Amino acid sequence: MKIRASLTRRVFGRATTVTAGIAISALALSALPANAANDPGVTDTEIVLGMQLPQDGPASPGYNKVDDAMRAYFDYVNSKGGVYGRKIRLEVQNDEYKTGKTITTASYLINKAKIFAFIGSVGTQTHLSVVKDINRRGIPDLFVNSGYSGLYTTPSKYPTTFGGLGTYVSEAKILGKYMKATFTTEKIGILYQTDDFGRNTVAGLASAGYTFEARKTAATFVAGTQKDGLDAQMTQLKDNNVEVVVVGAVASAYAAAVASANKIGYKPKKWVVISVGSDATTFQTILYTKGIPLATSAALLGGTITSSHAPAPADATDEFVVAFKKINTDFNKGDKAWDNNVLQGMNIAYQMTSLLVNVGKTGVTRKNIISYLEKNGSSITGAGFAPLGYSATSHVAYTGFWVGAYDATASLKPVGATRQMWTTDSGTGPVTELTWTRPAIGADSLPKGFSAK
Repeated sequence: MKIRASLTRRVFGRATTVTAGIAISALALSALPANAANDPGVTDTEIVLGMQLPQDGPASPGYNKVDDAMRAYFDYVNSKGGVYGRKIRLEVQNDEYKTGKTITTASYLINKAKIFAFIGSVGTQTHLSVVKDINRRGIPDLFVNSGYSGLYTTPSKYPTTFGGLGTYVSEAKILGKYMKATFTTEKIGILYQTDDFGRNTVAGLASAGYTFEARKTAATFVAGTQKDGLDAQMTQLKDNNVEVVVVGAVASAYAAAVASANKIGYKPKKWVVISVGSDATTFQTILYTKGIPLATSAALLGGTITSSHAPAPADATDEFVVAFKKINTDFNKGDKAWDNNVLQGMNIAYQMTSLLVNVGKTGVTRKNIISYLEKNGSSITGAGFAPLGYSATSHVAYTGFWVGAYDATASLKPVGATRQMWTTDSGTGPVTELTWTRPAIGADSLPKGFSAK
């Protein structure tokens, strides 16, 4: 395995840094009517979409590949003539996972790049810093790469924002059900980042019957501080004899936690990780930079429990994986190393293309996009093994997950003989089996109904 550019510093069109207050003022002064007759970012020949994500900084590893993957799929669509003759252009800004920069980059995308919609933006706390203003303007805020339930469960609060992941609460509830059945005598602890991501994880586990004691079975850290290791947190859990560690944090934090545990001789029986923090390529890349050989990091990852709404990236029998891997090889101009982040980026772009196809040639307005998703959004399909939960009362994306474990080759496999999907809500509802058949990928790896004319 060759370690590639997951940690490479990349900055696309970074906006000039200004203070948060000035940036907010700039957003407010240039507000456009939500239902303008001629929405920005749409012409007869082009649709301009905007995205924010960390392309460098402690939280960037892995996530900094999502934009290249999305752009690769859009470039593939453009090579086929675009959607009804409109080419899709993705404008990307680097916010470094810092809320102040997110405000600045949002201002750039809205006021300078003149985007039609936001798509696939990464990060919970960063997105919370701009989501109110995006919604006030009526700008579609689509397939957000955050599972924070507060963004999606009350559409009246954020009417233009739609998720790109299942919620951290529902995922934690499903993992909690698995843990209850599997770890009947082991002492359970948690490591989580002290933001809404981490708190959602704790809430989901609480619904599953788990509680944790601060400074004993609950270890915390501030997002972005994991770069120098998490020795103190791992020592805390070790001293309190925690045997199973749940991780509600970004991928770089999970890698830091395992590196610190390995350093102090702490060997939990199991790690259970929320899906966005468990990407194998990111995990191995980060540990490799710390001098840990790939074979060793694969062994450290082996047995890790996580969940997913999508096929495993190593599943060579899955038609979406096969199709997206080929497009990635042919069109990705960035880091081509195939992993879950690339799969997620490709899938969001496929779903966005499907949405544009379904609203029709004359229906590409901000108002129509929101209306379609609330009325018919659950019909938008892609690689996920669960349907989207979009409706007038919920903007939650994937409604189900399957539970898997990494094997010795760093491949995610179902914990049972076959993949079992589970579904639940972001409240106190039960976890039940999900029966749903994913529609096949469209012809030529394009959504059903695609037309360049």
